[in-house]
Amino acid sequence: MNATLQSLRFVFVMMIFMSHFAYRGFTPFDAGGDCGVVFFFLLSGFTMSMGYGRSIADGSFRFSRYLKRRLLKVYPLHLLCLLLFLALFRPALDGALPVNALLLQSWIPDSAYYFSYNGVSWFLSSLLFSYLLFPIAYRKGNALVLAVLLLCCLVVYVVVPYNRINALLYVSPLVRFVDFFLGIMLYKLFRSTPSLSVPNWIELLIVALLVLALWIYPYTDEKLRNAPLYWLVLLPLIFVFARQVGSVSRLLQNSVLQWLGSLAMPIFLLHPMVFRAMTHFFPSIPTPLMLLTCFALVVALSWTIHRTFMSHIERK
Repeated sequence: MNATLQSLRFVFVMMIFMSHFAYRGFTPFDAGGDCGVVFFFLLSGFTMSMGYGRSIADGSFRFSRYLKRRLLKVYPLHLLCLLLFLALFRPALDGALPVNALLLQSWIPDSAYYFSYNGVSWFLSSLLFSYLLFPIAYRKGNALVLAVLLLCCLVVYVVVPYNRINALLYVSPLVRFVDFFLGIMLYKLFRSTPSLSVPNWIELLIVALLVLALWIYPYTDEKLRNAPLYWLVLLPLIFVFARQVGSVSRLLQNSVLQWLGSLAMPIFLLHPMVFRAMTHFFPSIPTPLMLLTCFALVVALSWTIHRTFMSHIERK
């Protein structure tokens, strides 16, 4: 992954981080949570294409090797965080546990399942489905397939009742695959325009449009907040920043931001547990101190897990 996109992983995981921080009247950054989720599905489709597109095209792609690498990136960390959740909070065990452990929870439209235990792991459940479909999606991906998917998505968005948005739009692997597929198609466009020149002001404009999208989020229909609101901004954002040519890109190539970006997945999976533990054991400390402490703990734990656990697994 290039340096700019790596740093953007940290920027958007922090939006998700802030969307879950609710403490002593502090209002969670809901707009950032939805935005961050869309970004990571789009980016996954884009980077999977960047990493495997050539081998798929020339016939050297091996699904078994690819799947092993994807599973090693997802399952061990998921299971470690699930065990940590069980040890810390000792919840009552129920039928959702095996479903969660197998990363099948997002297929069941019941919050007792899809938000069970370490609730953010629903993302991995839906992402795994996209990983499984990636090779055929890359081979068959074209404008017609994209149009059909978007039409089906439009129908789903229209017919789903508002009280089922989370179950049938937000966590659904089928709907989230559309985000992932858009990332694939974005990469194909990116690859086909290698010499396209992007003026510096375009990066600044995209940042301004992202801020605007986050600002209008509360005034947007709930269904559109789920993803379409952010497609209009995040697709050009990834397309432009992947070229790494503007002033904002140069700022994002900072080594500290890149390092933090490499910790995005453990930060994502660990931060709700850190919030819950800290607010339980230290319910009276000032809000700014709570926020800074939670951030420091999440980064420290993520780095420790990355260095002592994930790096060894990913070398297998």
